[in-house]
Amino acid sequence: MQRDSDAPSEKRSEEPASTREADERNEKAPERGYHNDFTPQGHVPDDDAEYDKHDRANEAAHGGKAALAIERKIERKIEVAEQEGAGGSTTFAIMGYFTTPADIYHACEALRDAGYSRFDAHTPFPVHGLEKAMGLKPSRLPWFVLAGGITGLLSGIALAWYTQAFDYPLIISGKPSFSYQAFIPVFFELTVLFAALTCFFGLFAISRLPSFFHPTMTHPNFPRATDDAFFVSVEATDPKFDPTETRNLLQRVGAQGIREVYS
Repeated sequence: MQRDSDAPSEKRSEEPASTREADERNEKAPERGYHNDFTPQGHVPDDDAEYDKHDRANEAAHGGKAALAIERKIERKIEVAEQEGAGGSTTFAIMGYFTTPADIYHACEALRDAGYSRFDAHTPFPVHGLEKAMGLKPSRLPWFVLAGGITGLLSGIALAWYTQAFDYPLIISGKPSFSYQAFIPVFFELTVLFAALTCFFGLFAISRLPSFFHPTMTHPNFPRATDDAFFVSVEATDPKFDPTETRNLLQRVGAQGIREVYS
């Protein structure tokens, strides 16, 4: 006859060994610092619709998509700044902007008087006398245009002489074969044509155009150069350039948004 106290042991002995080992591990888990609970921590959405609901809630908490976009831009700027600080880019210039033509005029005078020679002004419209304030030398372009015009005039004379007096001379009403009075319109047109073409392509060559990118475009406020701001950029290749001194000079003349741009 079996006692009642023996029943639990028999029942326990009838259980598979793997089940008993799992129970023993669960009993010892609190002592060892772990548990055998595989229940996911936190809330897990059941379907895609609930995921979208949580995404919209997160966007609302951050101020919407516009705020998220701004955060991404800030993160991108930080990454770029870190790359620049690591030596990935070289300083091209220090830039600042002004709000009136008079301010940029006086700033260019101050830079010229301080001995700077490699700096430029970027304005939404021509500022009268700014080239003198910057100390710029007269442009070479008029000499190119003059040379082009003279070349056109000589080409017209040579064309008229070759066709009328040398290649196929005709004597009409006793007039000389090469009578310049009849060819003045040709001389004039070729002079203007050559001068215009020289001016067009000469300007492109002197200005190094076309240029699809320039380091000054990386200044965050540079689009205002076509609207209401007047920018000055002092290049790092200037013999007088010093990051600290140049920045201080721009601050003294009232420049705003002073920062370095990289090539």
